[in-house]
Amino acid sequence: MTTRHSVAVLLSVGGATLDPTALHDLPGARLVRAEFAHGNTAACVAVTVQHECDVRELLHLLRPWAAGRGWSVTVAPLSGPD
Repeated sequence: MTTRHSVAVLLSVGGATLDPTALHDLPGARLVRAEFAHGNTAACVAVTVQHECDVRELLHLLRPWAAGRGWSVTVAPLSGPD
């Protein structure tokens, strides 16, 4: 299988805390890098990940995982069309 690289952006919803330790349990992906940003009323993290599934499948895996923590998520490939 081909190893792909993508960025997933996680946004806190309703003040949910972005827990850095939870990023080690990303379903379907391996954490490469994480960059956090915090404002007065919002927080987000941009996570670079490696994965073997396509981006649509990765998003399908990440959405319930993120929602269970009070986060929303979107994913974009970093290398070519997926």
